[in-house]
Order: sequence, then structure tokens, then C-alpha cells
Amino acid sequence: MDFGLQPHTDAGRRFVALAEGHIAELAAVADENDRNRTFPFESFELLHESGLLKACVPAELGGLGVASVQDFVAGINRIGRGDGSTALAVNMHVSQVWLLAWHWSSLRESGLPHVQALGGYLQQIGEQRLFMSSAVAEVGTDILHPRTTAVQEGAGWVLSGHKMFGTGSPVARVFQATCRVETPDGPRFAIATVPRTIPGVTVMDNWDAMGMRGSGSHDVVFKDVRLPGFAVAMLGPWGEWSEAYLAGNIVITLGLVSAFLGIAEAARDLAVTSVKTQKRGTAARPPAEKPAVRHGIAEIEIDVAAARAMVARTSSIAGEYFSTHHSGACPMDELHELMKDFQCTKTFVTRKSAEIVDRCLSVVGGGAYLARNPLSRLARDVRAGSFMQPFSPNEAFEYIGRVTVGMDPKVWD
Repeated sequence: MDFGLQPHTDAGRRFVALAEGHIAELAAVADENDRNRTFPFESFELLHESGLLKACVPAELGGLGVASVQDFVAGINRIGRGDGSTALAVNMHVSQVWLLAWHWSSLRESGLPHVQALGGYLQQIGEQRLFMSSAVAEVGTDILHPRTTAVQEGAGWVLSGHKMFGTGSPVARVFQATCRVETPDGPRFAIATVPRTIPGVTVMDNWDAMGMRGSGSHDVVFKDVRLPGFAVAMLGPWGEWSEAYLAGNIVITLGLVSAFLGIAEAARDLAVTSVKTQKRGTAARPPAEKPAVRHGIAEIEIDVAAARAMVARTSSIAGEYFSTHHSGACPMDELHELMKDFQCTKTFVTRKSAEIVDRCLSVVGGGAYLARNPLSRLARDVRAGSFMQPFSPNEAFEYIGRVTVGMDPKVWD
């Protein structure tokens, strides 16, 4: 029996089946890409060919039609079992497609020109292999106070700024960049859609971290990038949550958490196989025959079950909410309650995922410390989970506490 995260619709089952079909090939190249700090270009070509990267494009626009949050999360989880770096990059694309499809599905009957344009954009994602990457994080500030600016010039905009953690940037054809726009009523928070090939866009080859070394999370620099008027969308006051941005971060980061759970599940499988098949000592018996090792395996099983349950519960709640609430009709207090619940899950699961991998190292023994053992990579990759915004651990506790007692949920001033 499979007690992992399960899809709930036919589209979701197709997505998960595709993801499971890629696990072995992703795992086969993960160690080499980690060692050499190289991006898995060939893997992404295979993901395009299988149709996985257009999973959340509506079926009528050429995609798999995955609209359920539970389905999306289960698919990303399977990619995480193969390679955490690839899962991070895939999530940053697929989750944004899910968000755009949710907006399109909510407003498709309105007949508004921008909704029709959004439908055309979603169709291009599938037909032209258009891969998206987020350009949000910046040095010295938080995700609600971007220093990247979009200045109006005639009917268009000029974008300038320096972003970091541009996961998937080596294959990105479009960047979704947060920015600040000055208006007579004060600064506004906006998102710019930036084609990679436009003059002034530079992807730095500078990603060098402890883990997730194959994720291609390079800096992205925008220098006097000229964009048409429709490329910049205002979301709300600078430094404030808006409905679209808060809803998007719930779903996007939920996918990331499922990827870290996938890393822990992969470590669990490696550890179980190792203690069952290794031969140690003069009697040449496998470690699984030792009570202490079986106790360690039991602790791993308990933690995996708890983490799976938390992700399944929160993805179910989020899925139900977004399936019954259209874009533009989500009260902010409800979204903050949903984000609070998710932050509980994120804090618990990323913490438990790291503990699971550590337990796997313990039961396998010193061989797991060697660079050639995949567990050593998983031990480094899984630790990125707590750094995923929003929120960092300290900020998460502040946010959860504020929302629970009914205070202003603003964590960053």
C-alpha cells in the first residue's frame, strides 16, 4: 500500500504518473549535478517532452488540466523524491501556471480583454514550452518591499533591479519579477512579466550553495529593461499583502514543502534498503537485525507519517478553499487564516523532513557521510526547507502568533 500524498482527479493521476515516471532518471543525474554545480538541462527537456511542465495549463488550452491543489502538491512531491533541485525549479514554474489558470478560470466568463490575453498566454506555455521563473528575493529586504523599480515611460515601463534565488533561471524564458512603482498616492507593489531575451536582462552564473546545487538559483539582473504597458500589473500598496500575492504564496510554497517531504521520503527508502541489504560483522548479518536500528527505522516511519498527514490536510483545506472561491473574491482575513494554517504545516514538515534525513544517516552509519552516498546530498538539500519564504522560522512564529490572537498579521514593517 502507498501511504504517500495521493491525487484526487483523473488529471491529477496523470500528472502524478508522469512525475513518478521521471523519478529514476532524475535521481540518476542528481549527484553529478550536485557535485559539479550544474543545471539538469537534459532532465528539463524530458519533462517538456512528457508534458509534465504543462500540467496546470487548462485542458482546453492544451495542458493536462490539473486544477486541484492536492493533485499539484502530490505531483511536485514525486519530483522531490527524484531530485530536490529539479523539484524546486519545477514547482516555481508549475505553481505559477496553476495561479494564472485559477485567475483565468475565475474570470473567463467576464469577456475582459486581459482575461482573453491570459488565456492566450496559458496556451503558449504548453505549445511553445514557455518556462517561467520567479524573480522575487533581493538582498537586504523582504518579499513585500522589493527595491527593484518599474518607472513609467510613455505607454511603457523601465525596469531596473537585482534579484537573487532565481530558481530555474537557466531554462527560464519569462521571469515574474516583483517591483516598486511610484504613484501620486504612494508606492505600489507590482509584478512585471519579463521575457528573458529582451535587452537588459542578465542571468548570472553564480549559484553556489550548501545544497540544492543543481537548481540554477542564479541572480537575475534587470538594467533599464523596457517593457510594454501591459507587462506590469499593480497588486496593492508597497509593503502590504494583496489577495493575489497572498493566495499565490500559499499555493507556491505548499508545493515547495511537498518537495522537501519528497526528499525525506527518498532518504527513508534509501535507509530501509541499506539496513536490509548491507552485511556487517563476522556473522555477515544486515543491520536491520539489530533492535537499535529497527527502533531508528520506526522513528523515521512515525515522522514520515506525521509529515504526510500535515501536508495532506493542508493541501485538502487549501484545495477546497480555492475551488470554491474565485480570484477577486477571497477575503483577506480568510486568506491570512489559511496562510497561518499553512505556516504551521511548513514549520512542522520542513523541521521533520530534516530530522528524518538525519535519522537515516544514523541508521545507515558512516558510509552515509561519504560524498558518493546520495544520503549526503539529501542531508544538505533538505535543509533549504526552512529558508523558503514566506516565512523564515522566526518570522513564521511571529506570524502564526499574530493571526491566532487577532493582531495585525504584518511581520515586516
